[in-house]
Amino acid sequence: MSYETVMLEEPTLPKPRYLFVGLPDAGLVGQIAAEYLIRETRMAEVAHFYLQKLSPTIVQVSGGLAKPPIRLYYSQNMLVFNSWVAIPPALATDVAELVCSLATKFDVYALISVTGIPVPNRLDLERLGVYWITSNEELAKETEKMSLAPRFDEGYIAGPYAPILLESKRRGLRNLVVTVESFLDLPDPEASAAAIEVVSKFTGFSVSTDNLLKEAEAIRARIRGLMEETKKNISGRAGPTTYA
Repeated sequence: MSYETVMLEEPTLPKPRYLFVGLPDAGLVGQIAAEYLIRETRMAEVAHFYLQKLSPTIVQVSGGLAKPPIRLYYSQNMLVFNSWVAIPPALATDVAELVCSLATKFDVYALISVTGIPVPNRLDLERLGVYWITSNEELAKETEKMSLAPRFDEGYIAGPYAPILLESKRRGLRNLVVTVESFLDLPDPEASAAAIEVVSKFTGFSVSTDNLLKEAEAIRARIRGLMEETKKNISGRAGPTTYA
């Protein structure tokens, strides 16, 4: 095992249940969305994860206590897997295996991943483009019928969500990836809000994004350090993490 799981409690969730994945990547779109869901819906902390080869240079402190950087939360029918540290490329496969093992353990209806599509004209966009990718045809047809957003038609996806998508496909798990136009190396709460709106429609786990938009500047200031660490993992890439 390349990781250790410490369960604090075994959550009881009604069906259909979902596993939302929030990892630091372009614009911190997924991580901001995950943290907002955790805080806004007062999710319970149910598990800690320790990756043997992960030596974070930043550790979250809450209530005077150091917290493991990767944790699992839940509320109602939603589990949230969230990391407060950037995932090095060398550990992306380990994280993908951990996430997909959790999806199997809790028998979720679908994994939901959220990430950013870096675009050079982000400052000029009044309305952000949102697109979806799925791991199988059945989920693709279902998502198409719901008219949540346009399909991510051709291109590629890179970064920590790519191995999760491929591992989901290998295991026959349903994985919906929501991609939003975003900044590359600046925290983008507005993109996170756009993603949450799509996720709410898909899951029925409704949460208002009003507070997220109001707190956008405060969020940028608070997680600047995490963005700097994440940039180290994405700065070497030849292009954006995703293309639509």
